[in-house]
Amino acid sequence: MTAPHVLLVNPLIHDFAAYDFWARPLGLSIVGSVLRRAGFLVDLLDCTASSDPALPPKLRPKRKADGSGKFVRTPLQRPSILPDIPRRYSRYGLPPDILRKILSSKRRPDAVLLTSMMTYWYGGVRETSELLREQWPGVPIILGGVYATLCADHARENLPVDSVVAGPVESNLDALSELLDAPLPASFMPVDPAYELDAAGGVAALLTSRGCPYACPYCGVKALHPQFVQHDPAWVERVVRHAALELGVKHFAVYDDALLFDSARAEDILLRLARIGADFQLHTASGLSCRGLTPAVARVMKAAGFVTVRLGLETADAAAQLALGGKVSTDEFDAAVENLLAAGFAKKQIGAYIMAGMPGQSRNEVERTVDHVLARNLQPHVSEYSPVPHSAMFAAGVAASPYDLSEPLLHNPTLLSCAESDLNYAAVGEIKRRIREYFPRGGN
Repeated sequence: MTAPHVLLVNPLIHDFAAYDFWARPLGLSIVGSVLRRAGFLVDLLDCTASSDPALPPKLRPKRKADGSGKFVRTPLQRPSILPDIPRRYSRYGLPPDILRKILSSKRRPDAVLLTSMMTYWYGGVRETSELLREQWPGVPIILGGVYATLCADHARENLPVDSVVAGPVESNLDALSELLDAPLPASFMPVDPAYELDAAGGVAALLTSRGCPYACPYCGVKALHPQFVQHDPAWVERVVRHAALELGVKHFAVYDDALLFDSARAEDILLRLARIGADFQLHTASGLSCRGLTPAVARVMKAAGFVTVRLGLETADAAAQLALGGKVSTDEFDAAVENLLAAGFAKKQIGAYIMAGMPGQSRNEVERTVDHVLARNLQPHVSEYSPVPHSAMFAAGVAASPYDLSEPLLHNPTLLSCAESDLNYAAVGEIKRRIREYFPRGGN
């Protein structure tokens, strides 16, 4: 009897802007590992990038020395529901004609597992599912991931998929087993990601924990991963050792929401990674907690190979910091920066994430926070607020927004859909231009 075959698919992106900051489909790599253990044949298709040497050079990943890079971009007609702003709306990923050729070259799977990320990216998920349906009529398409969890009803009503699996995969093994008509392990966390399915450009995602102990009101992680689970440092060492030494991975994007929550554990992990002895670099995909960045942690971060450090500041306003959960103060941010510099990090390696456009947030607050970071000759990274369904701040966003936020496209952060009138698209553009003028080449 032939083993059942499952195709894992990372979909196209539709947005005003997208950049590949070490974006790898880690969830699919984990699911692929579980399915392999259960006897499935597993293949993975990443529609946003492909290392297939048969592709024309213009469609191959354009990566910088640090492993990040640009997606292939194709202009699209802006969805009519989106307001008219001076930004081009585009598809990020391989053109449909190329994807059709890739799909036609693959064997017909018994099922397709399609993931999803940002809620406002569902247009790319829909286009991808339509291509899959066109190629393989009758093959069940099962949708999971962030959008599928946060907007499950919307996905069921608007996408040509057969099933929507909401929530973390470890909580849905029985449902997935039934949909695939095959037994799956009762428990699998932590499981070694099947990095060999997707190590495009020598880049891999690393997750040393699931969930987050903090309760930032703008974040939806509690809905995505209700429990905070930290993996054993020995397990982390093993998966990195395998990826670096056996698969040749050169860049690891650390996806943790709370890597430094336990400083002693973080030190243990980083010391283990430093002892591997492979030539790889670490990059923070999420903002690091300033509170856990002690002098000792900063030193082992340097030894382990961190070259890109992003600190989660959000705001330098003391009252706003308390309203956001009190996980960081401005003094703690300053201390974390000093610890990193003392450990040997260059200022150009350190940046700070700053939120803009949260309900009730003024332009002055954002500008003062940017000024605080610039005064230390560090790069501010302004992140426009996106209203996240099921987050604590979502109700306030709905009340503040002139848009109907039941439509996920209107969650797009570029729209600043919940911002005060003095913090509109043009105002944020001016703030970003000032940052670019301070760092004309994007460095410190």
